[in-house]
Amino acid sequence: MICPKEKAITKKWEKQNCTLLHHFLTGSIYLCKPNYGTTSSMDWLLTTGLSATAGAWGAHAGLGDEVDRLRSVLSRVHALVERAEQWRFANPGVADLLARLKDAGCDAEDLADELATDEKQASQSLFPSVSGFLRGLVTGAADRTRGVRSRLEYASTDLERALAAMDAAGKATPRRAFRETSSFAGRPLVLGRDREREDVVRLLLNPVRALDSGGGGGSSSSSAKRRKSRDGVAVLAILGMGGVGKTTLAQVVYNDQRVQDHFDLRMWVCLPESPDVILVTKAIIESATKGAAAQTGLGNLDSLQVVLRDLVSSKRFLLVLDNVWCEDSLEFQTLVAPLKFGHPGSAILVTGRSCKVADAAGAVELLCLNGLPEEAYWELFKQYACGDEDPAGHPELVAIGKKIAHRLKGSPLAAKTVGGALSSDMSTKHWNIVMASGLWELEQGAGGILPALRLSYQYLPAHLKQCFTFCAIFPKGHIFGKETLIDMWIAEGFISPQGDFGNNCLKELLSRSFFQQHIFSDSCFVMHDLMSDLAQSLSIDECFCLTDERCLPKIPSTIRHLSVCTKYLELSKFLELGRYTKLRSLLILGMSGQDLSCSLDILFDKLSNIRVLVLRECVIKELPRNIGNLKLLRYIDISYTKIQWLPDSISQLSNLQILNVLNVPLKNHPKGLTRLANLRKCYMNEPITSVMSNTSNLTSLENSLVFEIPKGQGHRIAELKDMTQLTETLHVTNLENVVNDDALKAKMNTKAHLQRLILEWSSSEVGTVESSDAKCSEESIIVESLQPHPNLESLKLRHYSGIQTPSWLQAGNLCCLCELSLSNCQFLTEITSLPSSLRRLHIIRCRNLRSLDECLQPQSLQGITEVTVMNCSKLALLPVERFRDFASLCVLEIQNCPELPPTRKLTLPPSTEELLMRSCGHVDASLPSCLHNLPSLVSLIIYSCPNLLSLPAEVVSQLRSLRGMYVDNCSSLQSFGGLHHLSSLINLHIVDCPRLTDLDPSMFLDVGEGQGLQKLECLTSSSTHLLGLMMRGTMPALKTLVLYQSTDSMVVHGPRSKKLCWCFPSVQELLFQDCGNLVALPEELYTLSTLQFLRIFNCPKIRSLPHTGLPVSVRTLSFEKCHPLLEEQLKKLKFSYNTA
Repeated sequence: MICPKEKAITKKWEKQNCTLLHHFLTGSIYLCKPNYGTTSSMDWLLTTGLSATAGAWGAHAGLGDEVDRLRSVLSRVHALVERAEQWRFANPGVADLLARLKDAGCDAEDLADELATDEKQASQSLFPSVSGFLRGLVTGAADRTRGVRSRLEYASTDLERALAAMDAAGKATPRRAFRETSSFAGRPLVLGRDREREDVVRLLLNPVRALDSGGGGGSSSSSAKRRKSRDGVAVLAILGMGGVGKTTLAQVVYNDQRVQDHFDLRMWVCLPESPDVILVTKAIIESATKGAAAQTGLGNLDSLQVVLRDLVSSKRFLLVLDNVWCEDSLEFQTLVAPLKFGHPGSAILVTGRSCKVADAAGAVELLCLNGLPEEAYWELFKQYACGDEDPAGHPELVAIGKKIAHRLKGSPLAAKTVGGALSSDMSTKHWNIVMASGLWELEQGAGGILPALRLSYQYLPAHLKQCFTFCAIFPKGHIFGKETLIDMWIAEGFISPQGDFGNNCLKELLSRSFFQQHIFSDSCFVMHDLMSDLAQSLSIDECFCLTDERCLPKIPSTIRHLSVCTKYLELSKFLELGRYTKLRSLLILGMSGQDLSCSLDILFDKLSNIRVLVLRECVIKELPRNIGNLKLLRYIDISYTKIQWLPDSISQLSNLQILNVLNVPLKNHPKGLTRLANLRKCYMNEPITSVMSNTSNLTSLENSLVFEIPKGQGHRIAELKDMTQLTETLHVTNLENVVNDDALKAKMNTKAHLQRLILEWSSSEVGTVESSDAKCSEESIIVESLQPHPNLESLKLRHYSGIQTPSWLQAGNLCCLCELSLSNCQFLTEITSLPSSLRRLHIIRCRNLRSLDECLQPQSLQGITEVTVMNCSKLALLPVERFRDFASLCVLEIQNCPELPPTRKLTLPPSTEELLMRSCGHVDASLPSCLHNLPSLVSLIIYSCPNLLSLPAEVVSQLRSLRGMYVDNCSSLQSFGGLHHLSSLINLHIVDCPRLTDLDPSMFLDVGEGQGLQKLECLTSSSTHLLGLMMRGTMPALKTLVLYQSTDSMVVHGPRSKKLCWCFPSVQELLFQDCGNLVALPEELYTLSTLQFLRIFNCPKIRSLPHTGLPVSVRTLSFEKCHPLLEEQLKKLKFSYNTA
């Protein structure tokens, strides 16, 4: 019998041994995981980890010999992998052996993670039998470790032999593929690039003017101003993925006759992958002298740069640097130093694949090439696929060819590669075989599309290579969210979860054209189909996307990451996935017709290494209990399923990082969820605090958290103490239930990653003065104890009852705070100081606030861009006369502040883009004068401003950028001019301004002529007289016309020079609303041939439609609260429309 003391010592040694075993196995997976520190895990393993493990307990557990042997194997694996990677694409045999070595390394990682999980769970167990269990665990681990070591040893030995054989054969280490280019385009097929060609030529011929105007762009390109030209030499960059046609475009531009005539000297240099400044300078000199200086023998950089300076001195030159990979700005500065002596107007044109290349070169203008337009691409594809043969004689080949061309997404090099494969055999059978093949299955030379794309891959760091190839599991065209993809990468161990590392990785892949931004969302991305082909070719042994059950036999036994993207798969076939026991990722993305509940129960018994599991939108009514056996699981998404009960075993997933149960009709939440200490993100319908009794163990939580503090028993704010990893939004509600001591325990100032904080008290009316004073004092003490970390970016205080803002909100404390919102702070009287970093300030419904004079100081808030003051009924001191000195101010809103005095006149800076004034006391009287010199104003809203008398033409005519103007309920407004100058106006709303009916018609004579109101799409008016005056011109872009709250009896009366259809040739929607005196609709209504929607609401005096009827184009009728006769007529008409 073992005494307690001996048992404790034994348990401690077992724990140490198991932990060290995990360390050395983790080190052995250097092949699979990137290292984020300064020392590689391999180095640590060899110098420290293995030595410690080889001690007495290691020998006792049978691990000592295995450790020594592993040390011998691993000491040579590191260099071996680096060497083999260089041969991977040059020698298929090496690639196979390297894959074997990596497969063994991944198995080692699985073992290490499993042992680490078992060790952690055992160390947390309270049962006395754990010690014996752990001893057996370590003994079993020795056998498994022996097997892993043996596989690593065999794989590394075979790989060494292969590399040695190549050395013996005298084969040099292969370099990355390098394609030398020249300025001669030969006879390139250049189609669909006319606009891009003109853009580049224009920028080269007049770079100063082009840069001042912001540059150009095309349908398949985009352009953006970057920075000032480098020492008077404009640097332009053509960027895009491999094979998109950057070099060809540069060649065409270089040989354009206009470019030849414009530049005194033209030079073309193709840069190697690691450019040497001396060699590149020699190449530039040789290009400038047409080879005459090739034998100068100069080897000194200074001498070479003197020669280059003399060559370009006082000459307008063009230098093309093609195929640039260098991202070091210092090297570029050294290289181009002599070029600053060229004549003004000189230019450098750079082609490359990464935005970092453009940054390093100091490019002032980017032209980002995308694929060719579809029609031009088909013409190009036909020429490569059919040559001189007319494809019209083979209609079946045309149909197949168009499908293939569509898959290539406009890549010229892909057209050349695939077209060449098709041209060898003009038979339907061959073309169908090519269409069914993956791009990597086609025979390609060094100039093919995949080798070109692979070159970009070879330049990636190791961890980005893993991130990219993992994406091979997504089907082509798949849209993936930024956070989803990053979380999967972290769950797989590819990247670190710390800081913004994941975002930076994604941005890096985006900048190198591996990903593309989704057209509708900044947070979503897609992969070009060719990049998807590249990813699949690189990860064929590890990743597989199953789109058809007939492809099941193609799944390799070594597969690690699998997605099922077919809508239907027989359950028997689905169960076959259980044979792939090495799976780490399983994504079911398309199966929506079968209940998978029972099948999952069987799979979970076999797939013990799963780390990422996605079952989104699958037909699952119950999650199997044995999900608890997936102890390596880190990411699970069961959103949009029919699951009602989560098994208690889910709380055993101690490695779980991501839990997504959004839109799942759950009726229970296991109590054990509170033990998931590694949980980083939890997505569910309800706030976490409503489903978990205690959240203090969730110390890894990062995503947004709504923390509700109940009255009495329940969650305490102190539970937030150790949640230091929160990164998004923390919303704390019901703060009135916090006692003073608890507030300090929350340690809000330790949450360094938190971006947004919302502190909210319940909205309740305060009773007596004494209770109000007590409440103010108590809440002031609590809010002082909740001081956030200086890194906080956004703060919102809601229903706070203190009379002053917290002291930590003074200048100098929250140095990163960009946004501050104070709403419903009913006792707040004054704000004395604000952080100088503030960009957006919102003060809403602070009914006792009297002054903002002290805090709104231009010298202390130099970067503020947005100010909103709303519903502050007692506010009397607002420094509107200083607003012009807020040089960055873009948005100003002042609403329902009736006490603002007439003594202070509003002034605005030229940067103002949006202005909203509503019931703002006497400030509205200064509106006309403050609108001077606002070239950037795009939105102007004036509502309930009784002191506004006029909007003079000389003021309105200056608002050339205005897109929306809303003038409503301005009872004293008498004059309004200059509308015909608003060439950018899209929306115009003039309602309830009764005195405008007496305006002189000559004010509107120019409306519609020249550029006036040519872009107006929506017009709302309450005055038929005003509408009639405006109809003296035409509004060609008008889509929506609204007559709102009119008191007139006719829509149009008085003399008119134009017919209704001429004034509104494009109108689609016509609305009559709340027009109590209107008795008839216009007789000309039938002439509006583009009208589709007609709405009549609350116009009780209109008895019938015009006798001429409605336009035949009308598709939708809507009516309510109208005269019974009209409603009956409209019902019949609507029925006939519906029947038709």
